[in-house]
Amino acid sequence: MTTWFHSIILATCAAATIAVGFASAAAYSDRDVPAAKKGDRLSAAVELSDARMTTIVDSQKGYSVITRVPISDAN
Repeated sequence: MTTWFHSIILATCAAATIAVGFASAAAYSDRDVPAAKKGDRLSAAVELSDARMTTIVDSQKGYSVITRVPISDAN
């Protein structure tokens, strides 16, 4: 019974590893099929190319919060 149980766990881990490998290969693929390309996958909801922005990084133990805020002209 324990051999059967551990074999199922090992087969599940192998299948998951293969699935992650296929997903990673699809992300870096340059074929003509519609797949994700390597690059920035985060898009801005509103393009603010003419606005001046600054990045504020708040680092704590174990995590960091990065925020982009516009720079106001009034000092």
